[in-house]
Amino acid sequence: MAAAVLCALVASGCTAGRDPEQLTFMDYHGEEPMRSAMDAQLARCGEEIGIRVRHYSVTGDQLVPKALRMASSRSLPDVLMLDNPDVPEFATTQALVPLNQVGASADGIAPNIAETGRYQGELYGVAPTVNALALYYNRDILERVGARPPQTWEELAATARVLTTPQHRGIGFSAYASFEGAYQFLAFLWPGGADERALDSPQAAGALRLWVDLVRSGSAPQSVLSWEQGDVKNQFTAGNLAMMVNGSWQAAELRKTPGLNWGVVPIPVPRLGDPPATALGGEVMTIPKTEPWRERKAADLVTCMNTDRAQIAVASAADRVPSRPEAAAQLRPQAEDIEVFYDTVAVARARTQHLGTRWPDTARAMWTAIQSAISGNATPEQALKTAQEQANPGS
Repeated sequence: MAAAVLCALVASGCTAGRDPEQLTFMDYHGEEPMRSAMDAQLARCGEEIGIRVRHYSVTGDQLVPKALRMASSRSLPDVLMLDNPDVPEFATTQALVPLNQVGASADGIAPNIAETGRYQGELYGVAPTVNALALYYNRDILERVGARPPQTWEELAATARVLTTPQHRGIGFSAYASFEGAYQFLAFLWPGGADERALDSPQAAGALRLWVDLVRSGSAPQSVLSWEQGDVKNQFTAGNLAMMVNGSWQAAELRKTPGLNWGVVPIPVPRLGDPPATALGGEVMTIPKTEPWRERKAADLVTCMNTDRAQIAVASAADRVPSRPEAAAQLRPQAEDIEVFYDTVAVARARTQHLGTRWPDTARAMWTAIQSAISGNATPEQALKTAQEQANPGS
């Protein structure tokens, strides 16, 4: 119903009371260092295209609901930055302008990254920077026990067990009942040969069993069930975790932590030689329907934000990876401590690639299964069988 209302409102033209000398840009980047990085680059691009840009942020869980409310008051922003999995669902409302209609494109962007902004073959958004997940580790803790960063699931379990002491657990990750928990689990689901379209497969159960066993052995705390990714980072910087699964954007806080000697490697895979596979994180810039001249000016802004120079400026300030391979190649030598993410991003893919608008329901079923299995209320097989039924009712 909300989608239908939004479609109708946008179709009528949400242009009342707009400043003809200003574009509005809304995202959920209210925290540093991303906030300042976006502020600075939007100001530079505004100067280049000859218009002021007003940048404002809301919390991540409120961005789409707020966009719906703004539609009802005919005040949608000129550029709306969405978490990339939200693109298909939002595109179905017909609130977004296909970018090729207003002169914006994904030219020069890595093909796997460009996919995050497509729905049914149409380009609705482009990502200036992206991120992914990897395994951070405390060098000092590993060196004390003579351990090396693990490369396989078997090594991960063994290393986490050795690193677990009364002072710290071996590993932490987010198994929270949210899109964050589902996002983290995909980094284990996919390398094992599983597919989000078939959650009841033996391969999917094997991935979930790894998480369950880490918690039951005490190598990971039960509190992973309530940890968001920021909580995992806080536990790692406090010295309560020897390893953690987390994203490139956490590196700034790690660098600021006194005495923390850390490294980062790809997330372990089931067997040595198996290709890593994680989900692409990051946001895409979309252009809501307003009026033709504003849409074209918004496209100019989006294009400016996707130049090599702009991508490098934002990515270097916020520990992200430029979506343009040429820009990434320029920045990579300056990002030695998070260089692994450049390789990870190259093989990552969109969460909605196969499922489109079905991704949110599948993610909910997935995180419910994770919570059930780790809590001991069901075996991984039972939890994922239920998840498959929930994600695909009537199948």
